[in-house]
Amino acid sequence: MVTEFIDALRQCLKAGGCAQRYYEVERGGTFLVGYAGRLFQIRGDYQVAEPVDGFDACGCGSQIALGALFASSDAPPRERLEIALNAAERFCAGVRGPFHFESLASPE
Repeated sequence: MVTEFIDALRQCLKAGGCAQRYYEVERGGTFLVGYAGRLFQIRGDYQVAEPVDGFDACGCGSQIALGALFASSDAPPRERLEIALNAAERFCAGVRGPFHFESLASPE
């Protein structure tokens, strides 16, 4: 994740005009990536973090979503995501639906 994925991501963001430079420092944005059953947070400076709890959130509603994910640990994954997004939408002015979910089939 730290080498091949980040290198490819940087090239992709540059080619698409999404990578930004401030004072000679490249920034790419913060987002989550799931791969091979693991979850990673890619930070704006391309640092890679893997949460110890097995779930994560980012953006302006992240603290609300994290609380909802923690409190709904017995629910199925899709339901947990819906609960977290609905909580963030309810209590954070910067979060709004509609929310769309996509899954890719495993290559195995």
